[in-house]
Amino acid sequence: MPNTAAHASAGAGESFSHIRNKHKRQDVYRKHRREKAQEKLKTRIARAKEEKGEGGSEKKKARLEANVPRTIENTRDFNQTIISAPNTHAGPGPSAAVAQSMAQNDDDAAEGSGDAGQGQAEEAAGDEDEDEDPHAPPALLITTSLPSNNTTPHLVSANARSKPGERTRAFVDELLNIFPGAEYRPRSKAKGAGLGKISGWARGRGYGGMLVIGEDKKAPVSLTIVGLPHGPTAFFRLTSLSIGSEIYGHARPTPHTPELILNNFTTSLGHSIGGLLQSLFPRVPELAGRQVITAHNQRDFIFFRRHRYMFKSTDKTALQEIGPRFTIKLRSLKEGLPKGAGVWDGQVNFDGVPEETKDEEQAQEELDEAAEGSGAAAAQSATGMRKRKPETGRAAEEDKGLEFEWKPRMGVSRRSFYL
Repeated sequence: MPNTAAHASAGAGESFSHIRNKHKRQDVYRKHRREKAQEKLKTRIARAKEEKGEGGSEKKKARLEANVPRTIENTRDFNQTIISAPNTHAGPGPSAAVAQSMAQNDDDAAEGSGDAGQGQAEEAAGDEDEDEDPHAPPALLITTSLPSNNTTPHLVSANARSKPGERTRAFVDELLNIFPGAEYRPRSKAKGAGLGKISGWARGRGYGGMLVIGEDKKAPVSLTIVGLPHGPTAFFRLTSLSIGSEIYGHARPTPHTPELILNNFTTSLGHSIGGLLQSLFPRVPELAGRQVITAHNQRDFIFFRRHRYMFKSTDKTALQEIGPRFTIKLRSLKEGLPKGAGVWDGQVNFDGVPEETKDEEQAQEELDEAAEGSGAAAAQSATGMRKRKPETGRAAEEDKGLEFEWKPRMGVSRRSFYL
């Protein structure tokens, strides 16, 4: 019988398979692991003691500089569109109260020219407050996509095909809770109108953005964000969706405007996406609500999270997730609006009267006219009519191309990131 005691002290890179006895092999392996852990612990204690002594800070700094791990982020391919220059933006400027106090100080310094300067400052501040309130949330339109006949051949009616699934409706409710100025309209009310027609209609009604949820197999799979009135239009793939009620220990949301954090958007394309996401929220959040929304970009995947600050004491805080949580990845980015939106004359056909019945009827009439117009154009092209039409808004529509379009070959190297 071979003497297994001679093989008890195996090296770090040696194998223990030569020990035939199973129990002996396990004991030797556990002893080897324990000795190895003790050696590592002694090494760390000695290194920490050495770095606490004289000249230890320089030794620690040199050790950290030499032991930089290789990650996908720090080995990414060079992208010439990375914006590394410091931020030189002057910001939104002083508020109306600060501008008024500054004008009064100038008036005290120079009485002759101070009156005119104060009047201009107050007039400019008044115009700015009248045109756009930084606390007011932008009006957003949320709807769903219209499945094609190929995915739902058993449903002939467009209204039946446009009815979203249960999980999609739950996701819509979550989005309505996230965005303060959001409004949901079922896609069935559009009566088959395309995304371009709906974008043009929403632009004329004074909406500041539009979100379209794509559905497949009764679950949301894509998200289209349209910036109104001039664009851009971004199409994202939607994955890893978790509703707020599915998160363990989730918090309950409040109607306060959340704070927005955009993290790691470093390229010019990333700044465009960050600006589009920022346009969906008010410029000034309500910090009393302690709610924060994070859009974290990592390897071109945008992780969406919503938390609430929990102040345990004066120097300790924690985060409690509210939900939902999901991940989006950019597939395409178009400069303008979807095709078919037409040319905008710059006027908003909405008087702001909060009459739901009147608004619903007017909206339904406009959508009916848009659907009839698209149906008449399709019928005319099908009959083969070649008559030259007068130039309309659709004919004069600007054909803007794609700024970005993801292709499968872009993910081959796993080192090329675009956001």
